Amino acid sequence: MNIIRGLVYILQRESYDVRRFLTFIYSDWRWWSFEKRQAIDWTKKARAIYYLLLAVVISLIALAISWFKIWALVFIVLLIAILPLITVLVLWLFLPLDYFLKNRVIGRAKKILANNKIEVIGITGSYGKTSLKEILAVVLQSGFKIVKTPNNVNTDLGIAYFVIANQSALAAADFFIVEMGAYQIGDIAKICELVNPKYSFLTGINESHLERFGGLQNTIKAKFELAERTTSKVILNFTDQNVKDNYSRFKLSEITGIDYSSVSELNVLPNFAGLSFKYDGLTFSTKLLARHNVILMAMALSLAKELGLDLNKAVMPLSAMPIVKNRLEPIWNAASQLMVIDDSYNGNFDGFKSGLEVLDRAAGRRLVITPGLVELGDKKEERHREIARLYALKKIDLVLLIKNSATAYIANEFQKIGFLNFKEYPDAISAHQDLAEVLHAGDTIIFQNDWPDNYK
Repeated sequence: MNIIRGLVYILQRESYDVRRFLTFIYSDWRWWSFEKRQAIDWTKKARAIYYLLLAVVISLIALAISWFKIWALVFIVLLIAILPLITVLVLWLFLPLDYFLKNRVIGRAKKILANNKIEVIGITGSYGKTSLKEILAVVLQSGFKIVKTPNNVNTDLGIAYFVIANQSALAAADFFIVEMGAYQIGDIAKICELVNPKYSFLTGINESHLERFGGLQNTIKAKFELAERTTSKVILNFTDQNVKDNYSRFKLSEITGIDYSSVSELNVLPNFAGLSFKYDGLTFSTKLLARHNVILMAMALSLAKELGLDLNKAVMPLSAMPIVKNRLEPIWNAASQLMVIDDSYNGNFDGFKSGLEVLDRAAGRRLVITPGLVELGDKKEERHREIARLYALKKIDLVLLIKNSATAYIANEFQKIGFLNFKEYPDAISAHQDLAEVLHAGDTIIFQNDWPDNYK
């Protein structure tokens, strides 16, 4: 049954995209061992496909034994070879019911929101969505009742299920903060149709998920779907060139652009203690490490001011706000005298650059461990060679590469430019096991990205 579980796992990881599923599956025949770094999310859809597929396979094997007798073994071998195709067939058989159930759930959630007076704030972008969501919640909670989508719930169906499960909280709240993700044009538009955003934020646009979008222009169009469907105020990150250069192409309601001119006296606090800055005459501090978080805070404070919130009330909550887990999260190991910066949820090029800026603040040796980036499409080689040059330019003391199709470009570029301070490992487990030998007291190591199981 591990084979069937593995197939359903990859189908889910590929967001039920048949082309991507078959491309991945037929490039690796170890179907029983796909589930390693992540785990299958046993949603109703995943369970239905798993049990339906299991029933089909058992029925076919039983028929083969009954009909083919001694030749049944040959049939079973053939059956295993075409299991991915049968998985796709089962998915297609399930689609009409899936469509009906999904529409029913979304319709119910839409009715709940329509019956409430709660105002919706949408957040999207290629990066920084979750960080801004947490920042905005902290700021607004100093004067309003807030409900926000949890963790990485950022699809139309996930948001709909959350709305249904939290009707009472939504009825009592002033604002509903909704993080919106997308893999293709139309994804964010569907979420907007569900929640009807009054205010929105666009954090930035880059090559994240470029392989799925099919091109940067498609990404730009997809991300601006939220801004186009916002009824009142759109707040844009003008430090992001793709946002600043393209917003005028779209028909938007009132906008505010935030850049570093919106803040002053930006200071880096020592010993990875965070940052401080001034906004609207008030001094704020934060435990967050990356400079771009100051822009996210200025964006949140801009809306808070628009809503009439006394910004003095946000000073203490922002300073007390915990660092968002796995996003440039500093972890001090007193026993070994090591600083670990966990940036394993960062999966984009701009995030890599930001992480290296934070690593620059280390007093001792600076190390990086990374498997590279995924879904860069035709930018894959160019970006990974650029990452290699960045590591060399920053004079990183040691780079630990977890081998895959992406890090091959990094290693090749290292050899090309004569950068020798790197080691390669066949997998993440090997790399992590070697850390005890590699790290010394006083070192700082940053974990840049985590490699999903559905990538080579």
